[in-house]
Amino acid sequence: MKPNIQTATGIVVGILALFSAGCANQTTVPGLPETAYTEIATDAAKQLATLYTPAKTHFVLKANDNTLFNNAVKRQLRNSGYALHESTEAAPEKTEAKQLTYVLDALTNVAFYNYYRLTLSVDEAQLSRLYDANNLTKPNYWSYRK
Repeated sequence: MKPNIQTATGIVVGILALFSAGCANQTTVPGLPETAYTEIATDAAKQLATLYTPAKTHFVLKANDNTLFNNAVKRQLRNSGYALHESTEAAPEKTEAKQLTYVLDALTNVAFYNYYRLTLSVDEAQLSRLYDANNLTKPNYWSYRK
């Protein structure tokens, strides 16, 4: 049986469509003013303080970017009394430090939905909260999942 060029092309186009659909779902965060990043980072640090005692908790922040939000998060955590180690790799297995990562993203289309979402991951636990893009009000409580 001779391979059909149209069938092979159709398969390749289908695979590329699946990959591009996956890329289309990933959102980028439109720029916010520095005060907005500081406000969100402050809110995150306050929530972490309710679950992880400052001055007794050591976080390993896995973030290697030098963005306004990343700098605001580091500043707020340190100001709250946390020991903070920055790393591009996972924390060693035999340490008492808690692995901390975050994702700040827009819900699909910030122009349509008008919400940002912050998700904090501390070891196996996740905390998440929405922020209104227009005035940074918090339309919901923090959600917590282990």
